Amino acid sequence: MSIFSAGILIIGDEILSGRTQDTNANFIAKNLVSSGIKLEEIRVIQDNKKIIIDSAKLFSKKYNYVFTTGGIGPTHDDITSESLADAFDKKYEINSEAFNILEKYYPKGEFNVSRQKMAKMPSDVELIYNPMTAAPGFKLNNVFVLPGVPKIMEQMFVTVLKNLTKGKPKKIITINTNLYESKIAPFLKDIQEQYQECAIGSYPYFNFLSKTGGVNIVISSWTMFSLDEIEKDIIEMIRFNGGNYSIV
Repeated sequence: MSIFSAGILIIGDEILSGRTQDTNANFIAKNLVSSGIKLEEIRVIQDNKKIIIDSAKLFSKKYNYVFTTGGIGPTHDDITSESLADAFDKKYEINSEAFNILEKYYPKGEFNVSRQKMAKMPSDVELIYNPMTAAPGFKLNNVFVLPGVPKIMEQMFVTVLKNLTKGKPKKIITINTNLYESKIAPFLKDIQEQYQECAIGSYPYFNFLSKTGGVNIVISSWTMFSLDEIEKDIIEMIRFNGGNYSIV
């Protein structure tokens, strides 16, 4: 079974400073996994040309698909397009199709020099159309360049995702138990060692008001045809230890 891999580059000083909370990585990650594309890495980087170039080249070699968000707007610090042109030895120039789209979008006299910058991108790219504010993103090799504004990015990403070659979605089962993590940890370790093709994660929670807690046990695999046997073993382990369970 083919497994397609992906990496995400979140570009922007505003993310690293804490001024802006990133939601794009979470949105992309959920949609990739449910569509059969394995997300292997997320990296948040500065608006720094060398860092963007180095990161884009590395990710492009490592993964089937790379998604970048941020840095393709009209201001002086939006340098993603220019950096990617350098990364892949392309000319940084006005894209005539993007220019025409933007010129038609803005009222006469309002398509100023700053807005024209959004039509400047590496040569030989494929545009990613923007149904909300017209300014397109683009695809360069296996790198998909998207805006940072979440609502705009989300619509453009969904369109991109429809046209990608995908594998089978990741199989995931979540079992909730009222047992504490410290109680079940050694048993989960033994079960994990029996099933090397899956990942078993335990995620504890605690309600301080009701003074109750437990664990969500997540079983997942990209390659196994069924998780039924693992689910059965974990449920038996929970019962053996006197706990309750539910599938969530």
